Amino acid sequence: MTTLADPTRYFHRPIVAALGVVSVILTAYVVWLTLRDVSLLRAGQDTFVGTANYARLWNDPRAISALVRTVFFTVLATGIEVALGLAIVLFLDRNFAFKRLVRALLLVPIIMTPVVVGLTWRFIFDPATGMANYSLSLLGLGPIDWLGSTDVALFSVLIADVWQWTPFVVLLVMAGLESAPTDPMDAARVDGAREWQVTWYILLPMLRRVLAVVALIRAIDSIKAFDLFYIMTRGGPALSTETLNYYGYVAAFTNFDISYALTIALVLTVFTNVALLTMYGVLFPKSGER
Repeated sequence: MTTLADPTRYFHRPIVAALGVVSVILTAYVVWLTLRDVSLLRAGQDTFVGTANYARLWNDPRAISALVRTVFFTVLATGIEVALGLAIVLFLDRNFAFKRLVRALLLVPIIMTPVVVGLTWRFIFDPATGMANYSLSLLGLGPIDWLGSTDVALFSVLIADVWQWTPFVVLLVMAGLESAPTDPMDAARVDGAREWQVTWYILLPMLRRVLAVVALIRAIDSIKAFDLFYIMTRGGPALSTETLNYYGYVAAFTNFDISYALTIALVLTVFTNVALLTMYGVLFPKSGER
């Protein structure tokens, strides 16, 4: 028995092929530039240096520290946002007064641009006039230099990131929850299962794939985070909030070292792909499972 060919192949295949060709060409060009010494301070005087930029990156303590900081920020941001988003969804799944209003207010941070979010939290964390230290003073606690302390600055940016993107997790998990079948949960309640047992043994397994996809999306965005770091700290103080992505920006637009900046970007891209593929393999051990 013959099956009809998919007519959409004439639409998506040329687009995928065109995007693939462009991606290969651009990637090859970037790799070629990383093998040269291109600097805007020496226009037209670039030379072929081979793998010297990669060796430089490997032996650059600032780059290694930025990479470790990037991994630390990504793990914390992704874990906190997924866990907090799931907790909020489970809370919103109950009936209470002003439920629709709370849902609407939770989506406000997503609408705001990262620049506005960064400026807002920069004012909140102002050591002299910020709301954060004012709230601490009401509790009898001393002021904290939120953005000026090397021990606290990265966590201050993390707070802003969690505030902005946790509602995104809430939105996707809530959609998954509303599409999940309710019959197994109702049957468990009829059989006498407690609410935490229904949540742990039935609801969470049904949301496992949704949570995995959300975690992957947030991990990708956290690795690429730039706006909040640029607006709130500019990588400081003392490089304590400089991620590898931001270090690449500094190499390109402050030091004008284009080849080295592209080397950083390419290594970060490869590292991100390997890490996310590993994460995907852990979250989805059976690729054919549905």
